[in-house]
Amino acid sequence: MSKIFITGVTGFLGSKIAGYLIGEGHEVCAIYREKSSRERSLLFIDKVNWIVQDEKNEWIEHIIETRPEVIIHAAWLGVSHIERNSWDQQFLNINFLQQILSIAQKAGSSKFIGLGSQAEYGVYNGCIDENYPLNPVEAYGHVKIICSEMIKQFCLYHKIDSYWLRLFSFFGEGESEDWLIPSLIKKIALSDNMDLTLGEQRYSYLYANDLGLAVNKIIVNEGNSGIYNISGRVLITLKNLIESIRDSINSEFTLNFGKLPYRPNQSMHMQGNSAKFIDTFGEFEVSDFDDAMSKTVRHFKEKFKA
Repeated sequence: MSKIFITGVTGFLGSKIAGYLIGEGHEVCAIYREKSSRERSLLFIDKVNWIVQDEKNEWIEHIIETRPEVIIHAAWLGVSHIERNSWDQQFLNINFLQQILSIAQKAGSSKFIGLGSQAEYGVYNGCIDENYPLNPVEAYGHVKIICSEMIKQFCLYHKIDSYWLRLFSFFGEGESEDWLIPSLIKKIALSDNMDLTLGEQRYSYLYANDLGLAVNKIIVNEGNSGIYNISGRVLITLKNLIESIRDSINSEFTLNFGKLPYRPNQSMHMQGNSAKFIDTFGEFEVSDFDDAMSKTVRHFKEKFKA
């Protein structure tokens, strides 16, 4: 098993990755700020080597001393819709990445895994692979691309295997309350109706727990450095998804489809082709979609008492 340093373990996807890897027997080290909530990490909080991210940057030396063989960079500032076009906010991620790359080099790490986004592709319609042109429309996507290139060139120079995972749509317990599924369940708990677009968009959602499996396959197997799409295969319209969640909680709740306009340049079919990853490392989408969605809905129903 490997010694692994993971950033962003207090976040949604970082916590899912950490929980899975700990279950596989890996030794996980993570950083956190004293004011940060570790609620998403409660199931494994006593199994992590936690290091406080202090202002003097002494945490960097502490991480280097643990000699992580693998670094997983899951942390990202400015993921909310409001912050995605704030260049000042997004630029902070470049500064932080410089510190993480320095750790990888000084600790002698052999693998570096970074989390990218479908936002790097910008507006598209269909099931796209890694060769699709990059054309981000927000600062968030642009800076993701900058960071992917930094990782590629730095790791190439220092002979570190590097992997950039372009993530598409995810769902699961612990997702931010601002995103679609939690916000819908919260609305059902607190009101009697919700305004929506027509809901014709088709998304390929992946259960967040399966991301940990994908990352572990990179850790335990050999595979070429590069960029890999990570996406679900189940394609569902937002309208059908929303109606099924509503019906499982309160069928009397009113969904006002068509009350809101689509945003400019709205993609109507958002899906990634993950064949490159599967051919290299193997299958990762193992959770039954309906069962995983039911677990997620139950989690947020309890949280919001819907």
